[in-house]
Amino acid sequence: MSFALEVKEELTRLPLTLGEELIALKAILHNGFELNLASFNDFKLLFQTKSNPIMRYVIKLLTNIHPNIKYNLYQKQIMRFDKPNLYVLEINNAINLVEEFELLKEEPNNKLEIYNEDNYKKIYLRASFITSGSVNDPKTSNYHLEWCLQNDNEALFIQSLINSYDLNARISKRKEKYVIYIKDRDGICDLLRIIGVNVAVFNMEQDIIKRNMIAKTKREINFDIANQSKTNNASKNIIRYIKYLEKYYPLDDLDDKLKIVMKIRKENPESSLVELCKILEDEYKQKITKSCLNHRLRKIKEIAIEYSKKRNNNDWN
Repeated sequence: MSFALEVKEELTRLPLTLGEELIALKAILHNGFELNLASFNDFKLLFQTKSNPIMRYVIKLLTNIHPNIKYNLYQKQIMRFDKPNLYVLEINNAINLVEEFELLKEEPNNKLEIYNEDNYKKIYLRASFITSGSVNDPKTSNYHLEWCLQNDNEALFIQSLINSYDLNARISKRKEKYVIYIKDRDGICDLLRIIGVNVAVFNMEQDIIKRNMIAKTKREINFDIANQSKTNNASKNIIRYIKYLEKYYPLDDLDDKLKIVMKIRKENPESSLVELCKILEDEYKQKITKSCLNHRLRKIKEIAIEYSKKRNNNDWN
């Protein structure tokens, strides 16, 4: 099951009062049903879904509000092995529903009532998401939640409901449809929680935490590898200068502190400066800082370069 379907089916299990069912049915009729002209003075309503729980949810709303409503329910077979069959709900002679729920009106009368009542806003968003919404799987890093709608007025209304919670939903046009979308990870989690998704949001946040931990670990490993590579390169370079001095330079003229640094650097080519400082302290009772050690290594390099210039000898091998 996809994450989007998991979210929708969790929403269908939330209980509703009769008044809330009326708001939910209004949202579904406006956003999930296809309205067709059946004859000169009548209409046909059509709803399709791949989910059995969603279809049961829609039928339950319809029959609770209109116990005597007549409808046809059938399955449409999709001739592809990777696609599930569609459940199709068909309501003929739907003129009464069209008039009652103002499906032909650009601005239905009770939109302000929904906007001003927080619980109704959540119910409307929840029901419309069940039929027209989608959300990307949080296992990917492409965070995206959307409603895809046919009607521009309805799209603007849903956007206004979402943004009443300061979530910055936007609208774009995709072919002949209007898409309300959120791409912010925290905004998506907040909105899902607002409309009643708890289990799926918890799982989503767990996936995000897990992915962030993996990404952090990878960054730290890469950082350690880069640091070690840098240390190894620096060590390799300074050892070339040390070997040159050992071969050509009169070592008796060198400061004893530099000779000790040359020795431990050569004996510990993969050690960091911090580790070399610890060796100096433990084995030679010289407590120095990383900066001081680095200064001594630079001094060794300078002596080697200066001496090679005097001898006209650049043989560092």
